[in-house]
Amino acid sequence: MRKILKTTFILLAMATTFFTAFNSKAKEAKESKEAKDVQADPRSVAEAIFDAARSGNYGGLAVLIDADADTDAKMITQVSADKTIQDQFKEHFSKGKVSAEPVVSGETASVNILFGPDGTKEETFEMVRKNGKWYLKSF
Repeated sequence: MRKILKTTFILLAMATTFFTAFNSKAKEAKESKEAKDVQADPRSVAEAIFDAARSGNYGGLAVLIDADADTDAKMITQVSADKTIQDQFKEHFSKGKVSAEPVVSGETASVNILFGPDGTKEETFEMVRKNGKWYLKSF
């Protein structure tokens, strides 16, 4: 009887480990797909920037910025590494939102936004599409 219980326990432990690992891999795949989809359109890129400011999850910001971006846009790539920049980023972008439909013209797009400490300052995110993905170029 002890041998059956021991075998059952081992099988349950193995099954739990398997399903936990499987679920973890499935979750990672889903999150990876969602991260890729963020750059499918200009609005999603803008909203991802605002979501990062609200959530404090700055890890994915750098990939949203074009390599040839202006100084302001490139500052966003430094958010995850600098507490002072994080505080400023959160203050200015956490209340941000897209204020109009993006205007796409070929491989570029303009996205009107509201941002700032009170979320009322008007600005435009200029974006560029490269290899099918949208990136912030300037604002």
